[in-house]
Amino acid sequence: MVIELRIKNFLSFKEETVLSFEASKDTFKEDSLLVTMADGTRLTRIAIIYGANASGKSNLLAAFEYLFWFWKRKTEDQDALTGVEPFALDSDTPSQPTEFELKLYVNDKKYVYQLSLTNQTVLYEKLFVYNSNQPSLLMQRELVDGITSLKFNPSLIKVPVAAKDELTAKCLKNMSFFAARKSVNCNLGEIDDVRDWLINHTLPVIELGQNMFPYAERKMFESPNTKQHLLEFSHNIGLDIEDMTVEKDYMPITPEMIQFMQASGQLSEENLNKLNKDPRMQAGFKTDFLVSVINTKGKEFYTLPKSSQSEGTLRSMGVETALYVAEQNNKLLPIDEIETSMHPLLLKYMIKSFLKAPSKSQLLLTTHYDPLFTAADEYLRKDSFWLMDKREDGNSVLYPLVSKNGVNKMRSLHRAYLNNKLGALPQITNI
Repeated sequence: MVIELRIKNFLSFKEETVLSFEASKDTFKEDSLLVTMADGTRLTRIAIIYGANASGKSNLLAAFEYLFWFWKRKTEDQDALTGVEPFALDSDTPSQPTEFELKLYVNDKKYVYQLSLTNQTVLYEKLFVYNSNQPSLLMQRELVDGITSLKFNPSLIKVPVAAKDELTAKCLKNMSFFAARKSVNCNLGEIDDVRDWLINHTLPVIELGQNMFPYAERKMFESPNTKQHLLEFSHNIGLDIEDMTVEKDYMPITPEMIQFMQASGQLSEENLNKLNKDPRMQAGFKTDFLVSVINTKGKEFYTLPKSSQSEGTLRSMGVETALYVAEQNNKLLPIDEIETSMHPLLLKYMIKSFLKAPSKSQLLLTTHYDPLFTAADEYLRKDSFWLMDKREDGNSVLYPLVSKNGVNKMRSLHRAYLNNKLGALPQITNI
């Protein structure tokens, strides 16, 4: 589980910014809404970020997305850019490094990962482990005279010289150690445990307006359990869907298209042979809905294509699929403006159902839907809410709701937010 993320000099975050899932001392529903780790640390499973348009909410999700991408991104070109984007609204920051620090639990043990890089070069990566109250350095990669240098703590991990040399050679200056590690056949113990968590227990950001139903189709096709979950979800939210049939959809490939793909090097010999035998390619999935109606004839059933379903229905099923995958596999799921195309009661049901399930999964949400504040002390805790403002110099500032004076005495957080007592509102004039 994620404890906290620190970022500095990334997109709209000029100064160090911290998002934490660590719970406050509040005991409200701590048995059901918190996960207590072996060392006693209490973590929330949800963080909800409010802020005006262009305040930096999506950029916070982009920080996670960048790390998810960078840990896996492998390149053979040492001159390729790292893709990191420093704060641009200051003449000094573009030449300064971007910094990330992620604190997390893997197998109930605490680790800290640090990354410092420019758009051309990784300056250092460090991995610490807590075997006591103090962190111990497990791995370090740094740049020495323009070349990657790797160090491992010999008291914690034994790495053969040959493996270390191969790792050093594979770890180009513009890529993550974790990406390079995939190419080397060796056992790195706890380092591999952390790498596996970083890659396998995170889900891509669900972006604003993203078409999520193809994801639901693929997961239903792969897993009967996912399909059954979505049928139960449809029933619980009042949809008349009785069943769904998901099949691969194909598009025909003409001989001219095969010839073009072959000439441009897009086809392997194996795929060419397949296309010659069966000239078609998969183009997503075809999903039919079996729906029921009750009329003067009684209860009837009709089969309808997915085009008959509303955008809100399809999006809710796609988002619910991601929530289910996260819940079942203890993953972190970031969602930008989760309320998009969602009825407020549906949004409430989805969040409550996610938090009710026993899991170490976590949600990171951005939203403009201010009535969610009414859920504090109902099915959400105050320490799950975060607020984002942008200062005049363009720097995004993130702060927890519980840091505001008098927040526990406010009778209505919703009203306090709308009356600008919490911040994170658009500064609109001349209304």
